[in-house]
Amino acid sequence: MAFRILARLGQRRSFAQVADAGFLASKLKTLEDPKVGKHLVTTEAVSRSEVLFCVDLTVKDGRLLRDPNMYSLQVSEHEHLDLMKVPDDKGGIARFLSHLDEPNLKPVITDQSVSFSAVRDLQPGEELGFHYCTTEWSMASPFECAKDG
Repeated sequence: MAFRILARLGQRRSFAQVADAGFLASKLKTLEDPKVGKHLVTTEAVSRSEVLFCVDLTVKDGRLLRDPNMYSLQVSEHEHLDLMKVPDDKGGIARFLSHLDEPNLKPVITDQSVSFSAVRDLQPGEELGFHYCTTEWSMASPFECAKDG
């Protein structure tokens, strides 16, 4: 069921208090893989519960859509965050997070922000991802997981 990880008001982290806080650029990089495409990996260790991304939902720049697309993230019943419209340095690079059946990131969605934090300690070189079904009621671009065959 979608929104199992939906945060309640008042549970925001200090990172999420900053408008378009972005992401921890020093700890992440994108890699190209012929099988799965572009994805994000860690460049150094990440601690459990560390927030890696935080995107402001209150910015009025067209980033919130009524209809989903391949790079959007459902943030409420009728709103989707279009990560293509968020500058990479403001967290838009989160569009390269992978779908993982055993996710290492947890999305937290509030009325003001979307953040992703590590669910466990992460080692350098680990691919970053979450289970897409935790935020989507239906997929705009359904897919077969390339990692599962």
